Amino acid sequence: MRRRMLPDRSRGELRMKLSTRILLVIAICLLPTIILQLGFSWSQWSQRKTQLDTIAVRQAELLSGTVMSIAEGARILLGAAAQYHQVRTLGADCSARLSALREYAPGYAFIALLDDQGQVRCASDPGLAQPQGWIEQARAAQHFTAGRFSRLPDRAGAVLPFFLPLRTGSAAGADGGTLVAALDLDWLARTLAGLKREGSALMATGVLTVADAGGVILARDVRHEEFLGASFPPAAMPLVQATQPGTLRIRSIDGTDRLVGYTPPTAASHNLAAVVGFSEPELMGDLEQGLLQGVLLLAGVSLAVFFFTRQVALRFIERPTRILLAVARRWGQGDLAARAPAGDHRSEFGQIGAAWNTMADQLQRREEELRDYADVLEARVAERTRELVRTNNRLTTEIEERRQAEAALLQAQKVQAVGQLAGGIAHDFNNVLQAVLGGTSLIRRRAGDTAAIRRLTDMVEEAARRGESITRRLLAFSRREELRATTLDIEQLLGGLRDVLAATLGGRIRVVAEVTPGLPPVLADRSQFETVLLNLATNARDAMPEGGTLTLCAEASRIGPDSTVAGLAPGDYVHLVVADTGEGMDAATLAQATEPFFTTKPLGQGTGLGLAMASSFAQGSGGALALDSEPGRGTRVSLWLPATRLEGEAVTETPLGSQSAASTAAPGRRPRVLLVDDEPLVRTVLAGELIDAGYEVVEAEDGGAALALLQKGEAIQLLVTDLAMPGLDGVGLIREAQHRLPGLPAIIVTGYAGDAANLAIGAVVGGPFALMRKPILGARLLDQIAALLSPARQPAKVD
Repeated sequence: MRRRMLPDRSRGELRMKLSTRILLVIAICLLPTIILQLGFSWSQWSQRKTQLDTIAVRQAELLSGTVMSIAEGARILLGAAAQYHQVRTLGADCSARLSALREYAPGYAFIALLDDQGQVRCASDPGLAQPQGWIEQARAAQHFTAGRFSRLPDRAGAVLPFFLPLRTGSAAGADGGTLVAALDLDWLARTLAGLKREGSALMATGVLTVADAGGVILARDVRHEEFLGASFPPAAMPLVQATQPGTLRIRSIDGTDRLVGYTPPTAASHNLAAVVGFSEPELMGDLEQGLLQGVLLLAGVSLAVFFFTRQVALRFIERPTRILLAVARRWGQGDLAARAPAGDHRSEFGQIGAAWNTMADQLQRREEELRDYADVLEARVAERTRELVRTNNRLTTEIEERRQAEAALLQAQKVQAVGQLAGGIAHDFNNVLQAVLGGTSLIRRRAGDTAAIRRLTDMVEEAARRGESITRRLLAFSRREELRATTLDIEQLLGGLRDVLAATLGGRIRVVAEVTPGLPPVLADRSQFETVLLNLATNARDAMPEGGTLTLCAEASRIGPDSTVAGLAPGDYVHLVVADTGEGMDAATLAQATEPFFTTKPLGQGTGLGLAMASSFAQGSGGALALDSEPGRGTRVSLWLPATRLEGEAVTETPLGSQSAASTAAPGRRPRVLLVDDEPLVRTVLAGELIDAGYEVVEAEDGGAALALLQKGEAIQLLVTDLAMPGLDGVGLIREAQHRLPGLPAIIVTGYAGDAANLAIGAVVGGPFALMRKPILGARLLDQIAALLSPARQPAKVD
């Protein structure tokens, strides 16, 4: 027997998997230490970032203090100038006083007095030009304040004006005018550069900047001339709108990424902003270097620990494991004599080896026992296989016999169905033929009695209509007659049908109609729908021989995806119910009720097509039909038809024989009609109708004979042809005739409407045409001919 083999794996693969697991264990052990070190480094890095923010704000506050001191100096300077009587009264030596005062303030370009119109009345510099951008600032100043960045029109450099309004009456004006001290911004830049001398509280690595309230740079300690008068970049503008000191990390105006500490321009700071920028990588360099050294040290220690732990794992775990796996492979190859080497029984691997050796002894004994059992089992399997083969042969023979029996049964059912159909059709058509033959016989005997002939003619016509109804029902059942769907008002239709049924079903049957108001219309063939309802009502009447109640119900119904009604797609439907209180049906009868030719009525009283045709109509209209019945409790027939909101055009049926004499040819004209039909009797009758109506008729027995007449140059104005004829059929004849006579009107007369849909859309015939179903009366044919020959020609249609 074949032994059960263990999976055969290579030594390298097993070593790799075990090594991978050992490495994972080591990595997991080192992971907490690495995480702690990274967390500590991140904490230090975050703290340094916070410290730098604090330092930047403090540096900005120190710079702001210096700027405030300069502004206070300007206040003192202007206050001293305001104390001079000559200045307040615009004395003759006003300019001299201001010039002497400026000597003690070397950082100021000039000191001047402006009146309320913005005109310089006196100045420390007698050649001072009229100010260009100060007038509005000076007139708007209500107290001591700093102005905006300004350039002097008559000299190089730029200044920052400080304004001190004088509000006592004097010769300077009604309000006393405004004193202006113009701080030299080059001097301010030199002052900023001197602030970073050794021992200063301001750090030497920072870039000091002073700006006005509009974000215009007034002075920088580095590259002052290059950026004087420039505006802050958009990223730095938030510091101009701020109200409290803070920090920003932005790209500076000189293109360097900096950490910026600032104090915003407020009224307390005289609308001056103090900004200190640092290169953050420089400040973080020592910390980042220390963190890098720590990471490298941690990596070295981790690698050392990893290496030594790996060596220990190889010695005490992987090597004993490889030995045990080698023994296991030999067992998998069938060598149960292999044994694990004796080891230290105090270790786990030694105990595992001893346990494996014991297991190998037991397996070896068990293998010998199984070998004996296998021989016996193989003999039993062979015997059982032979029995299964014999049983399978018998089963195959029985299946073939059953298949042949089912085929014979199916053939017998087909023969029975044909017989039932033939019997029902023969019965109905015998009645029709009886009426036709009897009527014609009476007409022949009473040829001189005009009133009797008219009455007998009506009787024969009614019998023919009954025959037509039988053929239409058979075609509808076989689904070979096209359903002409129109929108139907269910409430109106059931209301009219109730009156008809109440008069025709007899006094014992009470007809009740229960219709929900406002039902949507349905799209269905009206004649077929009425036929279905009449058949259902007739079945209900036959099920109530002692009388009862026939109920017609209609309501709106919405079918969802979880509906239990078989064959219905989700959507809106109108649910019609025809219910009776009759005898009902048992389960066996109910299961076969919709099968074709199945009926419980006596022979000759039913064909078994009523419910089958109703089911076929429901499915063809996109709906479904269901039956519910129990013996003694009546029958309930449910019919679902799709609801529609489209406005349809009603089909108006013209009663037979109601056509007027207008359908005949006009006086003085004799249109020639080519009449083609392979049935002489039909051709003779139709020709007589046309001749009586005033048409000139040319007859042909088939399509070939008709083409021969056309080739001879026979002049015709209309073609009337049968559809199905030997040789060339009616469709081919019309095509050939219209090819020779373009625009020739044509009428197809047929008893088979299988191609009606194609003809109706003009897919086969290109010219004007009409399709009429047999049997037809001469009046209808004459009306159709008159319509096609009229000057206002009607489009092709299907009757």
